[in-house]
Amino acid sequence: MPPLITKWNVLKDEDKDLFPLLECLSSVATALQSGFLPYSEPVYKRCLSLVEQTLNQTIANTNHPDQFDPPDKDFMIVALDLLSGLAEGLEAHIENLVRNSNILPLLYQCMQDPMPEVRQSSFALLGDLTKATFQHVRPFIGEFMPILGQNLNPEFISVCNNATWAIGEISIKMAGPEMKPFVPLVLTQLVQIINRANTPKTLLENTAITIGRLGYVCPQDVAPMLQQFIRQWCTSLRNIRDNEEKDSAFRGVCVMIGVNPAGVVQDFIFFCDAVASWVSPKEDLKEMFYKILHGFKNQVGDENWQRFAEQFPAPLRERLTQHYGV
Repeated sequence: MPPLITKWNVLKDEDKDLFPLLECLSSVATALQSGFLPYSEPVYKRCLSLVEQTLNQTIANTNHPDQFDPPDKDFMIVALDLLSGLAEGLEAHIENLVRNSNILPLLYQCMQDPMPEVRQSSFALLGDLTKATFQHVRPFIGEFMPILGQNLNPEFISVCNNATWAIGEISIKMAGPEMKPFVPLVLTQLVQIINRANTPKTLLENTAITIGRLGYVCPQDVAPMLQQFIRQWCTSLRNIRDNEEKDSAFRGVCVMIGVNPAGVVQDFIFFCDAVASWVSPKEDLKEMFYKILHGFKNQVGDENWQRFAEQFPAPLRERLTQHYGV
């Protein structure tokens, strides 16, 4: 760190050599985690300063294009990315820095920038701040959510991907009643994205996770649309490894099936396949799967279930018998 900080102190704010240094520090901050704390405050403050300077130059250029050159927004983009690295690395330790700064009003401006790359980095930072220190993000949710909804446009894949991810992170931090008013701003677009042909795999997975998380906190609002997305949802998430995001998404789908069981009937084989993709679900999630599978089996009767299960590929049938006794 000392030689990096020396370089950091020598470089002027308008020096393009800052770009690789900021990118490097972002990786270091993420890797060192709380080990980066001794260096975090000056780095954090300078990043905010770079963002603020670029925003001020943008305003000056917009108002007086003949007097002020347009700013180089790369400074703002790498600064936002380094702030993301800090939030991801420091986690809750970043709370003090956020509390005593104007990062959220600045982020609000960045999220509305006409340049897609600026919005892409802004939404990533919003997701990381939501994970690390949601109490400071919460007061701005009413302003942020409409902007996130407007950016669910798959023409800009990375912007759309980060906006989708941020919505999912916000969902699981908000209580259901607080999240409810924002569901109409985003749900229709998310369902359209998951059903689009040729949507890239990462965006499909992120969209499925976010729909699941929305359904977990607001099942009454999302479950009525279950039939419109359940098949795509299951095929998108069957190939991802067990992790916390997958866990919260599947809990959401189980809750939604409880609210609207008819929504899954036509595509139940896809749900069975998605359940079987789990290597080791947590006990309470496994219990949710067990109840849905046995509920379906009891409803259709043994004979119909046998006919249904005969459609399964052998490995799927074996897994469901072995793990869930159906």
